[in-house]
Amino acid sequence: MNVSGNFLGYFFRLFYWLWFACGSMSLSFLYSDYPHIRALNLEDPLYRQQQEDVTRSYERMKQGLPLPPLILYQYFTTEEDTIFSLSARFNLPYESIATLNSIESSGLPLGRRRLLIPNQVGLFLPETPRNEMERIMLSWRKLEGASIEVEGRTFRFLAQERFHSVERAFFLQILFVFPLKQVTLSSSYGKRISPITGQPHFHAGIDLAAPRGTPIFAARDGKVIESGVDPILGSYLIIQHAGDYQTVYGHLDSKSIQLNQSVESGMMVGTVGMTGATTGPHLHFEVRQKGRPVDPERLLPKRIESKP
Repeated sequence: MNVSGNFLGYFFRLFYWLWFACGSMSLSFLYSDYPHIRALNLEDPLYRQQQEDVTRSYERMKQGLPLPPLILYQYFTTEEDTIFSLSARFNLPYESIATLNSIESSGLPLGRRRLLIPNQVGLFLPETPRNEMERIMLSWRKLEGASIEVEGRTFRFLAQERFHSVERAFFLQILFVFPLKQVTLSSSYGKRISPITGQPHFHAGIDLAAPRGTPIFAARDGKVIESGVDPILGSYLIIQHAGDYQTVYGHLDSKSIQLNQSVESGMMVGTVGMTGATTGPHLHFEVRQKGRPVDPERLLPKRIESKP
């Protein structure tokens, strides 16, 4: 029998119930040395405790009762672990584990690392973001919920919250980031009056106004499949992405990548210009799926402010 393991399990079970019964202790209190789950099976007393905690939290959610206190466990991953396999083993949504550990997307390998594992469903919203996923979350969520300190960072725990559809799309790598650091929308996707001809036409992308020479960045990982010059688009690039998506960058002043080059999200691809049919410097940005244009604003982190 693992006496030390059982003792730890009983200790944390006792502490858990004393905390819950007290009801007045701050949620910001967390262990300086988190209880260590060593194996993902019920022979590990702390894994068994975490599973009982999660089951109890689901039951209380269903009944509309107050939730148990938040407890964080630690677990060291193996090479075989993924965010989805751990989600299943810990009986938690993947976003609860991902946001607590600042995992930006599902495509990032976990490798061998320490993860913190909560005992209930919720999102961990950082007060200061460190990656694009966290910036997206903060772009429309308020800093509400209990404040907790996790290894030098302050989070708000949003109990029972799940990813918004746009957050989920970004995490699953089917969303795009802004191709410009400063974004001003000068023309939307869809039907409009052409500023060149004055006639109605369909605008297959969005126009983002910016000074000539402003850096343009890849909206997602991919590969350059076209680099050319067009009478309308001027100097342009097309980047192919996973999921049958393509992004188009038009009216460029210069290009910093070449045909068939692989690019990473956020990598500089060129600069804003006035080439082609344009009345002023801007980036024409398109998103295509299976060759058909889609509204880029639906796939970007938040609504863009229109030019006054």
